[in-house]
Amino acid sequence: MHTTSDVRVRFAPSPTGWLHVGGARTAYFNWLFARRHGGAFVLRIEDTDAARSTGESERGVLDDLRWLGLQWDEGPDAGGPYGPYRQSERLDLYRARADELIARGLAFRCFCTDESLEERRQAALAAGRPPHYDGRCRTLGPDESARRAAAGEPCSIRFKVADRSWALRDHVRGEVTFPAGMVGDFVILRSSGLPTYNFACVVDDAGMRISHVLRAEEHLANTPRQLMLYDAFGATPPEYAHVALILNRDRTKMSKRSGEAAVAVGDWRRAGFVPEAMLSYLALLGFHPGDDREILSREELLEAFTLDRLGRSGSVFDAAKLQWVNAHYLHHASGEQLAAWLATGPGPVPKGETDWSARVTALTAALDETGRRKLIEAVRGNVATLADIAGEVSVLTGAEVVTEPDAAEALATNGAGALLNALAGALDGLAEWSGEGFKSALQATGKAQGRKGRDLFMPVRAALTGRTHGPELPLLADLLGKTRCIERLQDAARRAG
Repeated sequence: MHTTSDVRVRFAPSPTGWLHVGGARTAYFNWLFARRHGGAFVLRIEDTDAARSTGESERGVLDDLRWLGLQWDEGPDAGGPYGPYRQSERLDLYRARADELIARGLAFRCFCTDESLEERRQAALAAGRPPHYDGRCRTLGPDESARRAAAGEPCSIRFKVADRSWALRDHVRGEVTFPAGMVGDFVILRSSGLPTYNFACVVDDAGMRISHVLRAEEHLANTPRQLMLYDAFGATPPEYAHVALILNRDRTKMSKRSGEAAVAVGDWRRAGFVPEAMLSYLALLGFHPGDDREILSREELLEAFTLDRLGRSGSVFDAAKLQWVNAHYLHHASGEQLAAWLATGPGPVPKGETDWSARVTALTAALDETGRRKLIEAVRGNVATLADIAGEVSVLTGAEVVTEPDAAEALATNGAGALLNALAGALDGLAEWSGEGFKSALQATGKAQGRKGRDLFMPVRAALTGRTHGPELPLLADLLGKTRCIERLQDAARRAG
């Protein structure tokens, strides 16, 4: 077992697309484990799929991780003692380790073509045999093998699988046994010179001194091959924790399908979700804090996170629950925090979509920073996402009031017009403008008009905002200012009952 002083974990995305929410959760679990134990969080880019890997995808994945606040200690941009941290920059190392296994008789060159391999695989299936490699090149003599390779004949390199079982003590799955015969001689280096996933993973994890591997349970099937390679290299494998998958509503693996929640972290960011809410929600899909808390801050998760609290059953992704968590964070945030989230923005916005951050900036352009934060904080109780803020702010900064149906009903009540005109007159007579001054004038007008409670407040709110909900009226008046309040009251009075 590793001690906490030498904990080293890694997150190793392939830059072939966006960051999946499942990947974000895996990265968070690794980050939490490293930070809790004073260890290192390593970022490794697994970009040997040259046809699909792009620099744009790598930048997008790294940007999403930074947005989530999951900063790494070592990585392609941060450097570190065990680099390079892109697999495409480690090809010579993979070749050297493969040649080492050949020299020790633990691997062999395979000259079989893809076509012949497929024919033999189909024949094995038809005969009811496991479709393993049939060992055709396994018995080639070393001289013949070297001669054919030197002559330029294309070949891959295969690992010689021993006829034995393998056992794993997994922190989530418990004792797992992989029986002999379930894996045939497998390719570790393709004829193109590129390593296969399992080979590169072991070479890198061993070389980077990774102590613990926290990853999705779908990788459990890869583990026997990796254990074989660790044994061949005489290296101690890391401790494993295979985490349960995040599921669609029908309990299938979460994927991008019609009618299902978005699977890309960037989609949620563009929709106005904040990183704290994303991490709090994702962490509790597969992790139990030991009590009934439904929202945990990063600090609380750091305190609670242990591998024995990771669950074995998949968790269904509930978009409505995530929105509830996001709304909680927004409703309890300060104006300063809301402004900071808005400033971070939605990231790259596809053509045709609205940049809600830029819209809020435009709507509040006439305000200083203090006034802007005060305004944003005032509307926080009515929003579930950052994207909702622009609509709430426009109610208070726009030139025209758009009256919603329930507000129109409030304005149509008997005597509403007289109330609004009377309040406009009282406000016009105020020597100094303040929320408290507005409150006193409102109470005095209500008493004079014989109105109180909803009969008093609702027509006034409807006149000032076109809505029947929102910030407290004194705060609302303070935000709107004297001139705009009077103008809106008088305009609504002309349309009221």
